[in-house]
Amino acid sequence: MTGCVLAADAVVDIAISRSVFGQAFLVAAVETGMVLPVPTAAVLEAWATIRPEERVLLELFLDTPQVVVAELDGATAQRAGVRAHQSRDIAAAHIADVALERELPVLTGRPEALRAIAPHLVIERLPEF
Repeated sequence: MTGCVLAADAVVDIAISRSVFGQAFLVAAVETGMVLPVPTAAVLEAWATIRPEERVLLELFLDTPQVVVAELDGATAQRAGVRAHQSRDIAAAHIADVALERELPVLTGRPEALRAIAPHLVIERLPEF
């Protein structure tokens, strides 16, 4: 199974077509059958940062068959919480945990927090515009 874990900034970029890259990434994911796990913490952050008039786009994106929301259950919370001990960045810890457990890269424009938690995590970087 191929895939890529999405951080909140990637979710927003793809959902609202902020960049041509986000649009192309989603098309490629659909065409290749890629799975896009989105940690619950990233979903929460995306909802918190997106503008009200764009919320319907986020809702549609999250309903895309390729998107799988990675729930934050007790075992995941324990692993992610331990990972977040030094940084206290709960969202980044959950994203890193999902990527490491599924052995998938993470798509993000802000890799610093993820690298602090999991230095060997494979990062696919969103282009800066």
